[in-house]
Amino acid sequence: MLLAKSSAVFFGLAVTSVLANPTVTLSKTKVTYRGTTVGSVEHFQNIRFAHDTSGQRRFAPPEPYTPAEGTEVDATAPGAACPQSKAAIPPFFVETPNISEDCLTLRISRPAGTTAKDKLPVVVHLHGGGVVKGSAYDPHFDPDNLLALSVEIDKPIIHVALNYRLTIFGFARLPILKDQKSMNVGMRDQRVGYRWIKDNIAAFGGDPTRITSFGLSAGATFISLHLISYGGKKGVPFTQGWAMSGPPGTGFNMTSDVTELHTRAVGRQLGCPSNQDSELLQCLRQVPFEKLTETAMGYSVNNHPPAGLFTFIPSVDGDIIPDRQSVLYRSGKFVKGIPMVYGWAQDDGAGSTGPASLYQTEESIKKPVKDVAHTITEEDFEKLFSLYPVSDFEPDLAFYEARRQESDPVVPVHYFRAARILRDLMFTCSSIDFGYELSRQSRAINPQFPGTHLYTLNQSMLTPLFAGAGMPYIGATHGSDTNYLYKLFPEGPIAEADEKLSRAMGTSFINFAYRGSPEHKHKKKKKKNDAGLGDWPEAFATQGPGALNLMVIGGPHGTGSAHLTSHKHKTKGKKGDGREEAQVPILGEDMVVGEMANKIDRERKRELEREKLFERCAYINSLSEKLGN
Repeated sequence: MLLAKSSAVFFGLAVTSVLANPTVTLSKTKVTYRGTTVGSVEHFQNIRFAHDTSGQRRFAPPEPYTPAEGTEVDATAPGAACPQSKAAIPPFFVETPNISEDCLTLRISRPAGTTAKDKLPVVVHLHGGGVVKGSAYDPHFDPDNLLALSVEIDKPIIHVALNYRLTIFGFARLPILKDQKSMNVGMRDQRVGYRWIKDNIAAFGGDPTRITSFGLSAGATFISLHLISYGGKKGVPFTQGWAMSGPPGTGFNMTSDVTELHTRAVGRQLGCPSNQDSELLQCLRQVPFEKLTETAMGYSVNNHPPAGLFTFIPSVDGDIIPDRQSVLYRSGKFVKGIPMVYGWAQDDGAGSTGPASLYQTEESIKKPVKDVAHTITEEDFEKLFSLYPVSDFEPDLAFYEARRQESDPVVPVHYFRAARILRDLMFTCSSIDFGYELSRQSRAINPQFPGTHLYTLNQSMLTPLFAGAGMPYIGATHGSDTNYLYKLFPEGPIAEADEKLSRAMGTSFINFAYRGSPEHKHKKKKKKNDAGLGDWPEAFATQGPGALNLMVIGGPHGTGSAHLTSHKHKTKGKKGDGREEAQVPILGEDMVVGEMANKIDRERKRELEREKLFERCAYINSLSEKLGN
């Protein structure tokens, strides 16, 4: 289909004609990529950035791929996903029928009419999925609506998404693999993909000096881990990041040999010899990928039902991950000067709790916590339970009871305790801890560093689905963020309130892609509906570790920033080398609330105060060595 010629400004970019099959040619290799136009977006799919990973390349670092000079590449159809279970995981991932080890590809989407002269900011999506599921081509992450918004507000962007190896294919662990620097190859895939983008995106109209990496869950955790990769010595091939429910500390048990035990167990199930690691590795490489996928995923699901999470995970290898992430960033061994947004969902822990009916007693909280952090001791639980007492969660129970329908289940108060402990343990406290270190150490080098921004998402398009499934007690849960960024909800209609929040959140994200801050730069020049989420101050702007700015996004108390301070830490913190402060970025008790402009602001502040982030995160962050993160 050939669109009619037009002299008008089309999609925010001046064009004279837009072809249904746009082409881009790389100047160095003369390789041409032929894409498609869908509506007002041009898509280039199945762009290979590394060789097929089958055979002897299985479990080996990726080998960058470049087509022969002058090749024309058909980039009109999606590529295969990396090996994983084919079944859908609603409402987060669709069925994945096309899987292959020849999967290291990426897709590029841009506003129609974009040319190499435009030099637009680039946003690169790393999908989540717990290292067991996901691909660059899942329709939950179609970028068309995000690109349309970017053009509407006169800030067009280019969207890229890439595949990387998952499960045992990406994160097998054996001593022989460590010796060969062949562990964590899924992360190594990502770096090769980023490098392809940095080297070639200019031909597609992108600016290689403005690359925002963003992701949710495992995707966000990988972004965080790239910042500490190689102890910061090799930099990162992106300029800023937006990490949703994925701080570096989500990577538990990184120093444990548990992943090696899982690798050997899968080998035994496949009948591989176990006397010599070289024989075991060769056997695993010769197993048909369908059989290896089936066996590894079956083992993983049995190990950690229902999806097989926390089985084949990133681990310390002395190379790309040289040590535990907390050791690295607290000692300054990470890439500084990278503006970051870290966020979590208000009910982020609910995805790991299971049904509320399981939590009849305090003792029942221990199992889900041990499932993700098996080194937690009875002494640790005693302290955790004292920090998360029943009395602190009676308001949550009362709020639920006030809106509970007769057919809704009765929910014990211990469920709310478990969900909050898991949220803070996996997402909140590490986001704050690393965010503070990133801001403090980067600003010491460059006082103009834009800093770290923090948010908690308090609204979700998924809530009606969970209510319909008999779980009306689940609020803004894990995985809710991308529905708003992409303005997509394949499972049903989008409510008006969610439409508005999607526009605001998407606008702030686009602002961040342009300038490393989610705030609008020229406040006096704001267009209608162009303010995004509004004023969003840097998390650790002025007062060091005893002060915190946290943006609340959506929910009954509205969107707005809240400022929390800890008088105890502020008055007793030592001065000097700064490390005493850095060890406890969210510390203390006696959280105080400043003067607020209105009732909604006061209520929002009061709700955050109830969470006791300073005191609780101080303890959780002190467990880093024990947790292996």
